[in-house]
Amino acid sequence: MGLTNKQKKYIRDHHRDKTAGQLSLELKTDREKVQEYLDTFAPQTEGSKKTVFLIAALLIPVLFFVLLEGSLRLFDYRGDTRLFIYPAEYFEGEYGFVNRNFNARYFFNTTNLPGFSNDAFLADKPDSSFRVFAMGGSSTAGYPYGFNATFSRVTADALQDVLPGRLVEVINLGASAVNSYTLYDQIPEILEQKPDAIFIYTGHNEFYGALGVGSSEQFGAFPGFVRTYLKLQRLKTFMLLRDGIATITQWIATVLLGQPHPASGGTLMQRMVQDQTITLDSRTFEYGKNQFESNLDKILQRFHDNGIPVFISSIASNLRDQEPFVSIETPQHPPAKQVFEQARHHYRLGEYDRAYELFVYAKDLDALKFRAPEVFNEIIRQKAQKHGATYVPAYEDMREQSENRIIGYDLMLEHLHPNTSGYFLIGRSFYETISASGLLDSEAEYQALRSWDEYFERMMVSRVDERIAWHRVRLLTGGWPFVTGPSPDAYPTAYQPEDLIDQLAFEVVHTNKRWDQAKLEVADHFLENGEFELALREYKGLIRDQPYNHSPHVYAGRLLLQVMNDFERARPHFENAWRINPSNYSARMLGSIEVNDGNYDRGIALLEQALEFNPDDVQAMFNLSGAQALSGNLAAASETARKLDRMQPDFPGLQQWKRQLENRLQRERLHEP
Repeated sequence: MGLTNKQKKYIRDHHRDKTAGQLSLELKTDREKVQEYLDTFAPQTEGSKKTVFLIAALLIPVLFFVLLEGSLRLFDYRGDTRLFIYPAEYFEGEYGFVNRNFNARYFFNTTNLPGFSNDAFLADKPDSSFRVFAMGGSSTAGYPYGFNATFSRVTADALQDVLPGRLVEVINLGASAVNSYTLYDQIPEILEQKPDAIFIYTGHNEFYGALGVGSSEQFGAFPGFVRTYLKLQRLKTFMLLRDGIATITQWIATVLLGQPHPASGGTLMQRMVQDQTITLDSRTFEYGKNQFESNLDKILQRFHDNGIPVFISSIASNLRDQEPFVSIETPQHPPAKQVFEQARHHYRLGEYDRAYELFVYAKDLDALKFRAPEVFNEIIRQKAQKHGATYVPAYEDMREQSENRIIGYDLMLEHLHPNTSGYFLIGRSFYETISASGLLDSEAEYQALRSWDEYFERMMVSRVDERIAWHRVRLLTGGWPFVTGPSPDAYPTAYQPEDLIDQLAFEVVHTNKRWDQAKLEVADHFLENGEFELALREYKGLIRDQPYNHSPHVYAGRLLLQVMNDFERARPHFENAWRINPSNYSARMLGSIEVNDGNYDRGIALLEQALEFNPDDVQAMFNLSGAQALSGNLAAASETARKLDRMQPDFPGLQQWKRQLENRLQRERLHEP
């Protein structure tokens, strides 16, 4: 006889804590029958237990990493590394800016991260926006000037003139010591901003930029592997692991091996270099070339797949006046310095074509690969054609403007960073290429383009900007690899500034003084000396860099209106100040300008708004009374004057003005029918 349902239920309820023998005794039945019934479901139970234990074993490390990642994010490890931020404390999140901490993604051995421009864009892209992102390294960033000397702003000025119906937004993403890996990593966040075009000027940092094959910040020589790493480093846990490995590596190098870490001391240029002998026939050179080609393929294809036009430029460097840094003879090639001297010889003889060939060869032979080899320009040209991008001949255009068509100090400050003329020419090349591409044809008013001399003037690079650039270049060229020993003139410790402007420029480079703060102090200096146009130029430089900021407009408008009595030039500044940040002061000043121009209705409305901001503004009240009288409303003017009299009877000119109003009112009454 088999087991009853009641017995089976008892077995199911107690099989976990009792054996088959115990169950058979309690149920007073045959042990074999109990065991036979247990066998029907016990294997499933054991399997379920194993599955549960396996899942638990797998979930424990996953849960650990989830908790670790959450904790690191909670405590903001390495800070916010998004490409774009929307600070609520500035303009209530209306504008997006490039995140200055973004480069923490790439520099795990370097503490002083290269920064970005102040370019801003509207967080919510309007239909009228023509939005462009300029990508690249320090030359894209406008080093050593930064700010208004960037080629992207030259292009933006021209684009805004020929696209009057559009809001032109050109956002510069250039940063020192970054290369094509950084450009590749920026793409997803750039695409989120719905760009209308992309500018690219890159190539010089391919060997020594972050993650480059010759860099102290490198992470392997295989692009596919490094690009996978770039995706992983968006996780805080991975960044923690990366930083831990870097710390251990540094400890081994400094403590166990007694060697200085490659990223310690010196300029950023020096800290980034690990391999100083990359010859043309070396494996590292081929790795760097392959890295550039592979990343450009990925970058250009990604933009092409998303329908974004790309304008990618050839890159220039100082050929004529920059001697090779490291000269090495190999079985295949002569020493770089020997070739450089041959180039100079032919140049002196006037054999410029042959000199150019040798200058290029000498640059390519330079084993310290700060200047991109000539083959990179050919790669740029080929990849642009392959992926439907547009090639920008900036290098070729700069050659045409150089002495005997060989670029030297006429357009370069040192080995590869352009001077203001050089940056201007790059910006002009980008504009001329995009205008020739047909991209703008449906809405461009090309006849609105101004003279290129005017666009050069609109860069607003002043003497303090030039001195800031001079000090940065002096700091760079006073150390390795330009100078192998101590600075010959003990710069910067023994430097004596030429004047106040030079002193302020020195402080911008060597202390925490901000660029905009220095510009304001220089403007104050010019004001004190009666050099009003020079002061105005400093304000205009601030306006060009910070068009979203009302303050420089207020400074410029106040100078023009109250000091120079130039109502016409003051008007646009107060209009912009009022548009950006309506205030009592901008309303009062703009209202006064309108009244002066005979626009009484708007002038009165603005003066009334000024009083809404500050009911105690006695100057606005006095101006309002005058505007009301000029508009023919003497009764209102008299009432406003009496209100002012109750508030401040000794206001200059008030009592005389009241008497004038009373006399005019009396004459009106006499002539009333």
